[in-house]
Amino acid sequence: MGNTPFLIVIIDDNTDYLFTMKTFLTRNGFEVETASDGSTGLELIKEKRPSLIMLDVMMETTYSGFEVCRQVRNDPELKETPIFGISGMQDELGIKFDKYEDEEYFSPDIFFDKPVDKNALLAKINDL
Repeated sequence: MGNTPFLIVIIDDNTDYLFTMKTFLTRNGFEVETASDGSTGLELIKEKRPSLIMLDVMMETTYSGFEVCRQVRNDPELKETPIFGISGMQDELGIKFDKYEDEEYFSPDIFFDKPVDKNALLAKINDL
């Protein structure tokens, strides 16, 4: 990692989840910024240029995770930023995310269902 801090931006409309994940990742040596809605999250991404974006898919805010992902992927300066998609869809709606079927709308590098397996998450972050 060198001297550059590994910055993770987490965007999720569940503030309890944001607090839990920020605490967990900070304790594991990462810098973490959070946003509870997509438009604030997008501003944060453009300003901070994170090493990783953790993005909730379904947020009950103006900018859903789908829209944030689309804008990041269409921005030449941001499009290479890894995105971990996170969703409670399977838990809440019984819908499983299909990377290939949904790719044109949502193209994260990796996808996690909530509750996120924290060890698997750390392993994937370390792979970066």
